[in-house]
Amino acid sequence: MRVNEYDLWFADHAGEKIRRLLEEAGPEDLESLYDSKLTARWNRDLDHYRKCLERAEKKQMRIVRLTDPDYPANLKEIHDPPWVLFLRGALPDPGLRCCAIVGSRKATPYGLKMAFEFGKILGEHGVGVVSGMALGADARGHQGCLEGGGYTLAVLGSGADVCTPPSNRGLMEEILARGGGVISEQMPGNSGWPTNYPRRNRIISGISDGVIVVEADERSGTSITANMALEQGRDVYALPGNITSVMSRGTNRLIRDGAVPLISVESILEELDIETAREQEDKLPPLGKDEEIVYRTLKQTGMAAADELCALTGKTPGEVAGLLGVMEIKGLVLRSGGKIMIAK
Repeated sequence: MRVNEYDLWFADHAGEKIRRLLEEAGPEDLESLYDSKLTARWNRDLDHYRKCLERAEKKQMRIVRLTDPDYPANLKEIHDPPWVLFLRGALPDPGLRCCAIVGSRKATPYGLKMAFEFGKILGEHGVGVVSGMALGADARGHQGCLEGGGYTLAVLGSGADVCTPPSNRGLMEEILARGGGVISEQMPGNSGWPTNYPRRNRIISGISDGVIVVEADERSGTSITANMALEQGRDVYALPGNITSVMSRGTNRLIRDGAVPLISVESILEELDIETAREQEDKLPPLGKDEEIVYRTLKQTGMAAADELCALTGKTPGEVAGLLGVMEIKGLVLRSGGKIMIAK
């Protein structure tokens, strides 16, 4: 009998006893296991999981296997990646950098504000935000990213078809409607046992390039995620907090132990080596007044034809042609298919 990833995955969900027997058995012994007293239970469990797979198909959930080419590359690198992921919506594009935002479900108003602001600035600068869609800081991180026009991914401890908590159903639907994703390694219909969440957290950190910890008690699930991130070789960033606040004990301790302190919202961009719009403008060669008008018009429109620039700037065709000629020499604009666009 040939052992495939589904045999092992089914075994992992079918009970500790069966899983342990399969791990101990060699390929030549598996046939006898199927014929043993465990056969009835094994077949019952397989039937249950196959029904769950049918449920996933009915709910238009994709099953992404570890061997599939679009399985997240970062997640493959951890020592125990999920055999399969149940997916609603979209996975992050292969080239997209992602950063997790995690924090307490009982975050303070300050923590909620900062989770939103970090999510927003990352979304605005093309960095995906990964979190667990829990109440508190997680939800605000997702919401901030959506506000910034970015991609966000929710990793659930329940089945991907079960909104946990139910009060975040609107957020989950908005994530999906805006091109984001909802994933879980749990079977469809799983309501989310407490033991699921530490394993869920390894996916949040594993799929990300770095982890932002907003607020956390010392022994919280958030701190577990941060520790997993360190074990996985991910960068960990922490928001400093009031030393008298229980919600800052975890983040302050992380900073003491080597996490990077985030001293401003913009500092996460510095840590991720992302240029801000201001830094990009500072690198531009000097612009004349009329050149600046054309440059900023193009920046707002994305691209435009010469006659459109005339209408938008109030300049004559001759003036626009002259300005564009000089700006092309400076490397500020380029032409493509009769349109002009910003070069840098």
